[in-house]
Amino acid sequence: MKLESLDHEVRTARGRPRPVHRRARRVAHLLRLTREWLAAYSLVGPALALLGFWFIYPIIDSVVLSFQSVDEFHFGQRSFIGLHNFNQLLHDPAFSHSLGITLFFVVLVVPAQTLLAIVIASVMQSVGLGRSAFRTAFFVPYMTSTVAVTTVFMKLFVAGGPLANFAAYFHVPDTTWYASVQLALPFLVIVYVYMYIGLYVVVFSSGLEQIPTSLYEAAEVDGAGPLQRFRYVTVPSLRPFVTFVVVAGLIQAVQIFDQAYVVAGGQILGSPAGATSTLVIFIYQQAFRLNDLGYGSAAGVVLLVIVFLGTVVTRRLLPDRS
Repeated sequence: MKLESLDHEVRTARGRPRPVHRRARRVAHLLRLTREWLAAYSLVGPALALLGFWFIYPIIDSVVLSFQSVDEFHFGQRSFIGLHNFNQLLHDPAFSHSLGITLFFVVLVVPAQTLLAIVIASVMQSVGLGRSAFRTAFFVPYMTSTVAVTTVFMKLFVAGGPLANFAAYFHVPDTTWYASVQLALPFLVIVYVYMYIGLYVVVFSSGLEQIPTSLYEAAEVDGAGPLQRFRYVTVPSLRPFVTFVVVAGLIQAVQIFDQAYVVAGGQILGSPAGATSTLVIFIYQQAFRLNDLGYGSAAGVVLLVIVFLGTVVTRRLLPDRS
């Protein structure tokens, strides 16, 4: 009996992993993980380095510059001046004007392009033949050069031009829109929405394809018409896509520069009479034309804060879940 129990204990001890073997396996596992992480970072490292050099470093340097005064002819000669640049912005009427123009532009553009994109995407979803062709046609302006698109619209909205004559039927003066103080900003809104709406049409089209047809069938059985199905089925199902489009549209619209630069011909920016003087135009003028990099960087930091707060508020008001 004693021999049998002793033999059982010996066999059990042989089956147990020894502490030395466990440590060896643990070390081997850690070495394997280390090799995998090194391989991963060796592949991702160059991209991260470029990302940091082209995006992270400029943001940090701009924040630092906003608290400094930079010599016009010697970039390395900087002096710390605290909040002087930000205090100057608060009392600068040109900055207040540019900020108001930018906010008004965003208020016009973001709702317009979001609503139009939803409607166009919904109409295209009901088209059986040629849906991809229509989607591509709407996306082409987004891929086209900003200078080219803006120049074409300048020809269309010149006094006596096709679209200027068409607008005259709605009691809009038949004048050159981009040269009018009252119509220059609406002109930028039309050009901008035309260029970017194709991107958001594609986004909403992908969202519509994810809505189960059973929801529309159930709504139709309950007697819902096309408008009711759009309101109670389509729009709630697209809420995550609406949030993305509004946030992306806000970030892009606040940074409008190219169209205003083309309208001004690269000469007197913000013309006519400051009607197109957006916040990025103001930053460009201060930093690169007046060579006041510290002051321009302070305005850039304000723009960064506006984008961040606008994104946070939008995410709060438009949750992702329906």
